[in-house]
Amino acid sequence: MQPIRTNRLMLRPFSADDEEAAFAFFGDPAVMRYSLNGVHPSRKPTADFIAANINRQDRLGYSIWAVVETESGEVVGMCGLAEFGHGVNGIELAYRLRRDRWGRGYATEAGRGAVEHAFTGLELDRLIAAVEPANVASVNVLEKCGFERVNRGQIAGKEAFVYEIKRDDWLQLQF
Repeated sequence: MQPIRTNRLMLRPFSADDEEAAFAFFGDPAVMRYSLNGVHPSRKPTADFIAANINRQDRLGYSIWAVVETESGEVVGMCGLAEFGHGVNGIELAYRLRRDRWGRGYATEAGRGAVEHAFTGLELDRLIAAVEPANVASVNVLEKCGFERVNRGQIAGKEAFVYEIKRDDWLQLQF
């Protein structure tokens, strides 16, 4: 896959060399506060996550990608696509950013890049996302990316909003 480039970011497949940078956000309780999987207590779950996404990219042509800040060259987060599960069928948009990069619009920028790739590069018809209602920042990101709330319910024992965006609707958006 060619990297996805936005104004300030690049999304590319993870490599094993990204483990330390990825652990900086996966190991941060504030970043992982709303994650169904929770904070990574050691680098092992981070290494497993990276390996699973390298495998997913090879098998399916999409995965959760490393978010690289173009100016610094640093891996500052993750954003990409994965099978959702948890009783909701669909391909999910997921993202996390290092806490020191919050408030810069990076999640929206990366999310829009991933959505564009999903609909133009991969020709998917629909994406979903789930977010806890208290995660207002993430709700705002999804809405800025064109997602609409379609359901509210329990996912993995937590209250969640389910969002979706359809390719035909996305084609009508002007960003």
